[in-house]
Amino acid sequence: MEISDELKEIDENLIKQLNQIAKEKVEYWDIRTEVNNGTSLDFNDQKSKEISSFEIINCGIRAFKNGGWGFSVLKDLKRESIKLGFQKAMKLACLSESLCKVKFNINQRDPLIVQYQNSRKKKLDDIDIEDKIKLVKEHEQIASNYSSYVKNTRTIYLDGHSQTLFLNSSGSKIIQDLSFLRLFCLVYTKKNDTIQSSVNSVAGIGGYEIVETDEAINLSKKTAKEAVALLDAKSPVGGKFTIISDPKLTGTIIHEAFGHSCEADLVLNNESILKDKIGEKIASEGVNIIDNPTLGQGRQFNLPYELFGSYFIDDEGIPSEKTIIIENGILKNYLHNLETSSRMNVPPNGHGRASISSERPQVRMGFSYLEPKDWSLEDIVEDTKDGILCEDFQYGYTDPTSGNFQFKCRFSYRIKDGEKQEIMRDVALSGMILEALNKISAIGNKQTFNYSVGMCGKGGQRIRVCDGAPYIRIEDITVGGLN
Repeated sequence: MEISDELKEIDENLIKQLNQIAKEKVEYWDIRTEVNNGTSLDFNDQKSKEISSFEIINCGIRAFKNGGWGFSVLKDLKRESIKLGFQKAMKLACLSESLCKVKFNINQRDPLIVQYQNSRKKKLDDIDIEDKIKLVKEHEQIASNYSSYVKNTRTIYLDGHSQTLFLNSSGSKIIQDLSFLRLFCLVYTKKNDTIQSSVNSVAGIGGYEIVETDEAINLSKKTAKEAVALLDAKSPVGGKFTIISDPKLTGTIIHEAFGHSCEADLVLNNESILKDKIGEKIASEGVNIIDNPTLGQGRQFNLPYELFGSYFIDDEGIPSEKTIIIENGILKNYLHNLETSSRMNVPPNGHGRASISSERPQVRMGFSYLEPKDWSLEDIVEDTKDGILCEDFQYGYTDPTSGNFQFKCRFSYRIKDGEKQEIMRDVALSGMILEALNKISAIGNKQTFNYSVGMCGKGGQRIRVCDGAPYIRIEDITVGGLN
């Protein structure tokens, strides 16, 4: 792996100097440096809103002492700047320690010395920006020409290539070389006074081959087709219903309504409904919920790239690992970073993540999903006498403190006597997440399992994530619509 010149500034001599500066003054320190470049394209109605390329250099330095953190941010990687920023972080840690009420020590880890580079068939740096613009224009044209009902289109292309160096006081030295790409499509349609929309995206960790998959090639046509179909859909009458939730909607529920409650920083701050519930039954017996951001899972979906929410290590130098959150309905684990695992006296499980090196790591999900069981979609539908098949997610609200959720589905179908009937729109679901998890009466098999990609926001940071699930059935859910 060829290392960028900027990262070479941080050599063994500098590391020795930093250890000497920190000796007997702080208990722990780490440094995250990043050299990132990429392309951003944003087209609306076949006209460019943004065409840009960028190069960003960031450095985040943390120091810790007896419960107190200091954090210093640099925009260059010069040796003297790093030493000054390091000393500033130590001073801030000592000041923070004198003011903080919660005292604890960081559980030290064995050093990790490794280099990692993700595979890519077509390097992003080798693709001319003209070719990327041509790709976006083609998707805009396909969506615009799909139907006369299409009134507005938007296509966003974003890619990035980064090299990062992680160092800590335990002796870890980790170099990573990663590239990612995301293609996003939004279509608005109008018929008489009815306006509808649909949105889809494709994203992954890899090279330009991501936009050459069948899913990416058909992205704009699929989005336009969905937006047109919704124009003739009806809104349901509200009430209590049995619902069948597709992988996109189920994955969103698992991530938004449940997953954030599993983040140990919220638990420690009394902002999670799952506080003090480890070992308790909180879901139906067949429910298993996992967060597994480890690499190599793209193969199960026949992808030539890594899942968008995957990573080699988290932003605190902890290798990603599979974490069982719920096993057979029993809450087993929270998601942790270094601080929360130290305060709860459990091993960290690799969920300390930051959007960039100049932001502090928080407890975050990677690829959270509900494990499949043995129902086929056909059997779930046939076994449902009166219900609603809900597909995709439009927007929603969740409260991890109470477990309350409200989601609006993109499109749905009425189920009568085991048969799928007319399409519906504006279907909204509401309830309490732990009640819903205990009302799951059917979980689909591996053939119904799928995943979706997105950017998750928390604490002012947005990071790449995936969520997934099979089709599931939930009894007695409150459904609302415009009627």
